[in-house]
Amino acid sequence: MAITYDELIRRVFTGFPRTDGEAYLAIKQSINDSLIALVSTGNFDTLLERDTTNAETVGGVKTYHIEDDLGLTRPKDIDSIVLSSEGQSRKLIYVPPKELDSKIPYPERFSEGKSRWYTQYGKNIELFRIPNDAYSLYIRYSKWPAPLSDGTDESPLDTQYDHLIVFLSKDIANAYLNGEYINFTERAAAFIKLAKDENETRPDQTLVAKPFEMSPHETVGEPWLNPFVKRGS
Repeated sequence: MAITYDELIRRVFTGFPRTDGEAYLAIKQSINDSLIALVSTGNFDTLLERDTTNAETVGGVKTYHIEDDLGLTRPKDIDSIVLSSEGQSRKLIYVPPKELDSKIPYPERFSEGKSRWYTQYGKNIELFRIPNDAYSLYIRYSKWPAPLSDGTDESPLDTQYDHLIVFLSKDIANAYLNGEYINFTERAAAFIKLAKDENETRPDQTLVAKPFEMSPHETVGEPWLNPFVKRGS
């Protein structure tokens, strides 16, 4: 069972130099801030999801908001997108926005079909080719933690991180009460090095070295309508 918000508050108060109402409010805020700071340093097993129920393309639509359209919950990093169509699936290839704009400045001039590439700009995903039908998108992604508010709310991280949350929260609360500034993320990164079994994931952005390399099995056709078709026979 994960540690509760009430228990985290109690542990942060243990040995804390102040126990007044202002300190109580600072500690409550510092716990949520410490969770955000810790999650900023990397991805954690308990905050990884594979969504297979919410995301679906619309024929003729290339841009999708990752929360409103694709239904992702508190998305942090998208790790992988698989397009599924009648049992025939393909992993979409991530392409940086500037590179996609350079290669395909006007996607609408190409024929619609099953997407092969995607890019992310802000909270929007763009697909190319532009989908010609409704296809399911299976998305692996990491999430930001939900804020703790009720005393019975449980920490979103595994129990081996409890002590890191407590000690980081003490530092943050002290900074609030003393009017000091500390870099929460840098302090969290220093704390996280003490934890064992850190989960490190590598999103598509770091894995794809040649996102525009074509498959050797493309068919011959009309390249002015579909850039995935080979030019000539």
